[in-house]
Amino acid sequence: MATAIPDYIRKRYALEDLTSSLPLLRVLDGLGRFSQIQAAKALGISPGACNVHFQKLEHAGLVRRVETVPTGGRGRSTIIWEMNGRKNYCLLLLFATPNLHASLVDFDGKTVLEKRENLAGISDREMLDEKVALFMQEAIRHAGQARGHIRQVFVGMPGIIDPHSGVVVKSETFPAYNGFDFKRLMLERYGLPCHLLGLGFYHGEIRHLPPETRAFVLEWNYGVRAVAGIGERVISHGNKESLLSEVGHVVIVRDGRPCHCGGRGCLEAYAGGWAMIDMLADGSVQSLEDFRDAVLGGNPKAVGVASEAAFVLGKSLTWPLQVMRSQRLIVSGPLAPIFGVVRDEFVRGLSTIFTREQIDRFDPVASRDPFAAMRYGAYRCARRKFFYPDE
Repeated sequence: MATAIPDYIRKRYALEDLTSSLPLLRVLDGLGRFSQIQAAKALGISPGACNVHFQKLEHAGLVRRVETVPTGGRGRSTIIWEMNGRKNYCLLLLFATPNLHASLVDFDGKTVLEKRENLAGISDREMLDEKVALFMQEAIRHAGQARGHIRQVFVGMPGIIDPHSGVVVKSETFPAYNGFDFKRLMLERYGLPCHLLGLGFYHGEIRHLPPETRAFVLEWNYGVRAVAGIGERVISHGNKESLLSEVGHVVIVRDGRPCHCGGRGCLEAYAGGWAMIDMLADGSVQSLEDFRDAVLGGNPKAVGVASEAAFVLGKSLTWPLQVMRSQRLIVSGPLAPIFGVVRDEFVRGLSTIFTREQIDRFDPVASRDPFAAMRYGAYRCARRKFFYPDE
């Protein structure tokens, strides 16, 4: 338990403003346990200044004393500190058709609370808000009972997010939230900072790649979207100002099939999940899960539709792969499990431009576990946003 903070620190410093103390927290997070002297040397500041930061972080519940080492003389004993990972949490709200996956994850990466709500058929925002509110209340109660703190909320929403305001510009799978401001809601209702972005799947998928790999991650869902990056640094993602903002709505057939965006001939109208379900025209296949199961079950017509879509997808991605100078290609999202069935057709589409040697270097693969990757990536994004709030 934290000791009482000295009066001279309480009077002279804004205890709730931890901005100046974050560099110390980053050192502890990256290198583990530290003494005050070691931390001061690592940061290039005086031991006295370092002491103030330790006091503030302890007061906030972010660090804890784990060991006291006697000096052997009359001097003070040396205190060893570490980050208090088990008492600080990220709250994740992941909208992944047709479910809301909600998790409370501590800074050590352990999931301490988890819920899943099926949102199929719910189009009323008030009903969706109620689902979110119930989990928020449970998570806040859990953190309070553990004498811990929720530090960051991450909302993963498929669609286009305004990069400046965080407002949902357009989500075709959850249209009730179009124009909605999750950041404002979380701050005003719960007093919690919120980060809203659809990049969780990217950061989750690249964790197995060597650092600095130029990765291209495709999310195959009801729609189609892509993220390109160099290791952890995203260089193009799904917002209205980026190069790959609406790759699913790039026109590939003039005056072609109507698209949900209101246009015609978009890539998504030929390769998106909703389009494949429509083209299959099978009354027993109504959802993305139904279509996935039909393909994996060997339904000839479903396999044929998916194969044609995979060819179109591969052919249409030849230009962004070149523009982004990508080295590896990973297919994520709810339809990733069918990629093994249609990979040859996807490769055939790539081969309209690339040589076999180039395609082998891309090594197109399906995600090992799309949802686990999305959740891990969301956790990484939320945690990093707390440690580096200006990024």
